[in-house]
Amino acid sequence: MLLSSIALEELALAHIMNAEAEKLQFVLGTLGDTGVTLSPAEVSLGDLLDVNASVQRTLRDVIKKEMLLEFKFENVLDLIATLPPPPVVIARFLYVSNQDDDTVEIYNIINPTDPVRVGEFNGGNLRNPTGLAITGTTLYVANFADDTVEIYDISNPTDPVRVGEFNGDFAVPIALAITGTTLYVAYFAGLAEIFDISNPTDPVRVGEFGVGELSVTASLAITGTTLYAGDLADDAIEIYDISNPTVPLHVGQFGAGDLSRPEGLAITGTTLYVANQDDNTVEIYDISMPITPVRIGQFNGGNLDGPFGLATTDTTLYVVNVGDNTVEIYDISNPTDPEHVGEFGAGDLITPFGLAIFTVLG
Repeated sequence: MLLSSIALEELALAHIMNAEAEKLQFVLGTLGDTGVTLSPAEVSLGDLLDVNASVQRTLRDVIKKEMLLEFKFENVLDLIATLPPPPVVIARFLYVSNQDDDTVEIYNIINPTDPVRVGEFNGGNLRNPTGLAITGTTLYVANFADDTVEIYDISNPTDPVRVGEFNGDFAVPIALAITGTTLYVAYFAGLAEIFDISNPTDPVRVGEFGVGELSVTASLAITGTTLYAGDLADDAIEIYDISNPTVPLHVGQFGAGDLSRPEGLAITGTTLYVANQDDNTVEIYDISMPITPVRIGQFNGGNLDGPFGLATTDTTLYVVNVGDNTVEIYDISNPTDPEHVGEFGAGDLITPFGLAIFTVLG
């Protein structure tokens, strides 16, 4: 912003200098036909000297301003020199809940189109794990068949350590989403609970929502102050305003007529992807206006069979493909026209469900 302001001021000064030059050309009669007549028609030597003096005064003011801009520019360069270098991605991992194997698989995705399996974990307590969510170095795993949410420390991303579990007032947790220090847990039978995770390893229940709106919830996604919840019973996405994270306000619904079992949600910029399980497609919505999404297309890539969980990183979209027990990879450099570029997980995955991405910066 500082450099932009200097550039704009320099541009303004350039226009002033150009105007002064045209003033001299006009008086001397070398500017060309401007359609303007001098008054008086004859320009005396005294008139020329007066104009020249006026131009000199303006140029002196311009020079003073240029000196101030030089000082300002030098100060900005000094400030830039004191700033720490931007963080660099040194590692990136994808966690995949492996529902029928009671594990979570770990893949190194530093090369996003060529994931490498680096391990799995269970913690001795996972039973049909489904939804995943990460905050800091804490991973939450919805433990579908145990009615709990498991907590793992992923400070060492390839060797997660179980540090606890918690549950709310309802059974069968399936989907998770985080904003700030608030964790939302959606339950398969409808409704969702709200937990304060200011202490990530000791979540505190602070409320619930969805009564009368959510029937069979399988997915959650957040953009800004808007929460989307996929409802399998209504074949639609419910929309909540979470300006107050602990008091979600239902503000609408969309997707009826387009969706058939919306099992997964993922967002990149102003684009929302919805896994349309029974249609074997992923629907694409423009969410520039978050509470009024606009459908702009769908894709399949010729290889989707029961798409479930979704996750994005940079220009890559991962799609859980339950029918093939794989995860499909799409290039979303153009978010509205994904291109299938590969798949992985065959032989490792048994009914994969949820995805979560953990990035290590250095």
